[in-house]
Amino acid sequence: MCVIFACLHERLFLNLMSRRWLAMYCAQMLVGDISIEPVHDGTAVLATDLFVNSDWTDHQHLLDSQGALTIPVGAFLVRNGDHLALLDAGVGDVHNDMFDGGKMLDSLRSLGAEPDQIDTIIVSHLHPDHMGWLAVDGDITFTNATVHIGAADWAHFVDEGNGGRRIAANLRSVEEHVELVHDDGVALLPGMTTRMTPGHTPGHMSTVISSGNERLIVLGDALHCPAQLTELEWEFLYDVDAALARKTRAALVEEASQPNTALLPCHFAGMQAARLVPVGDAAPQWVFS
Repeated sequence: MCVIFACLHERLFLNLMSRRWLAMYCAQMLVGDISIEPVHDGTAVLATDLFVNSDWTDHQHLLDSQGALTIPVGAFLVRNGDHLALLDAGVGDVHNDMFDGGKMLDSLRSLGAEPDQIDTIIVSHLHPDHMGWLAVDGDITFTNATVHIGAADWAHFVDEGNGGRRIAANLRSVEEHVELVHDDGVALLPGMTTRMTPGHTPGHMSTVISSGNERLIVLGDALHCPAQLTELEWEFLYDVDAALARKTRAALVEEASQPNTALLPCHFAGMQAARLVPVGDAAPQWVFS
């Protein structure tokens, strides 16, 4: 119910920020003592017809002058005690009609992190724009990192080869670093646990970062754009199981109605988190930060 009531607020807020979102990346986020920072790798351009059953009439402010959706591509750097972790691994040095990548290593260094300092990588799913820097032509980028991947995604993309031979071969090159995740609630680092969020891919996996009563759920591609916060029925063309993805999306958005819970997708404007905030006696509204 809160999602429907928040719809107007989402449109008004996004309209105010739409003109400058591509130039802006949000600052450090904190969950207790855990720091999360966006790592920019590039951008992707999505045609609106990739969103099945979509009507963009009320979301024109999200579109560029060509009527397409231009979204950030990247990862999140997490500083957690003595650990330096990455959530996802960007698209890599790829330049085509959809992706314009290649900036991730420079972005990491601008944040004071070298690839060999990363000890943990949690990959939400095995689409190319989330695992592109794991290996480049078979050479491992993050040589000291353990890579956590949903077991069902590994089976789908690597064992069964559904992502193509090149992706499977690149992932095989990091196999000795990979630990497969089968379940919810697996503690990968202090305050960081797994949440299986299938549908977009079979083993899609979110990461829950928590400290005290604060929670940040890092979503990968469980949500692709802010319109899906209120348009839950919109499917994405590349969802492996569209019905399951819709169910997962609805559950995550409902969970955001709980106090002190924020959602952090990979592709929102500015790589920002979304939080439902009470507004007196009025309906709660989405706030981005």
